[in-house]
Amino acid sequence: MDNPMCNPVAPGAPSLAGLGCSRMIVCVAGRDSLRERGIWYYESVKKSGWQGKLEFFEEKDVGHTYHLSNVESENTKKLIKHLASFLQE
Repeated sequence: MDNPMCNPVAPGAPSLAGLGCSRMIVCVAGRDSLRERGIWYYESVKKSGWQGKLEFFEEKDVGHTYHLSNVESENTKKLIKHLASFLQE
């Protein structure tokens, strides 16, 4: 889709280099149908010239919203610990 409202690199979209934050983490799930979209976004930010800290996190053997459907799982705990560490930096 080429609408800049849902495609951040569509023609006419503002440059990702101008993102208004200094840190970003992109999280994906390995068995999520949107996994490739998350990787694409991460790579687009990385290539944009954005000057902030960019991090990528992937939990390989889980699907979309795994952290909501099984909040006590080890994978969810790992994600929460990783996010907490990122936020505390």
